[in-house]
Amino acid sequence: MAAAAVGGSHLVASTKAGAIYGWQLAALILLVNLFKYPFFRAGVQYTVGTGNSLIQGYEGLGRGYLWVFTLLTVVSAVVNTAALLLFSASLLGYFLPFELSSLALCGVVLVTCIGILFAGHYKALDGLSKAIMATLTVATVTAVIIAASNGSVAPADYQAPSPWTIAAIGFIVVTMGWMPAPIEISSITSMWLKSQCKKQNVTAQSALFDFNVGYIGTALLALVFVALGLW
Repeated sequence: MAAAAVGGSHLVASTKAGAIYGWQLAALILLVNLFKYPFFRAGVQYTVGTGNSLIQGYEGLGRGYLWVFTLLTVVSAVVNTAALLLFSASLLGYFLPFELSSLALCGVVLVTCIGILFAGHYKALDGLSKAIMATLTVATVTAVIIAASNGSVAPADYQAPSPWTIAAIGFIVVTMGWMPAPIEISSITSMWLKSQCKKQNVTAQSALFDFNVGYIGTALLALVFVALGLW
């Protein structure tokens, strides 16, 4: 859940929110995470309770529900995958000692992810995701502490603009829509959990604990990125 959620909404939107508006959007970020929590938790509880994924549940309601979900997912999957590939590729470009085109960088990211899945399946990606999240959390908190100790880079007379204006609606809508992730991610975490249950001993308590740690962690991490942008 955390690995799927932390991306543009945190590294870009939350940081930008802090840089432009300070702490003014912090409460809204927490509220959005709170309001979306039942929808994401439902996917975990349904899968643990029935052994089926949310997609199978939609099919059980009727083929019409499944077709509507499929059409919406076809659109969002293409857009989200393209956006995340470009975002990941741009980050990768900072670490390479040589230059590659955006298309080539996207290819490297995509082939690497597919290779990990084919080589080690869900278990390998699950372990790698947890390692990445732990590293990202430690690095981000450390960066915030360093930035705070150095003091704000904003001019002393700088006053953050109000986010409660018509001009800021677009930014707020995009930020909240991706915070912590689009709702359809619940179906992906549901399928992931179903695959886990086939290969590991997953109980309802352990599944909910894992989900809550990831979800609450992403909400708190969003505030850390806001602070990073602020400093």
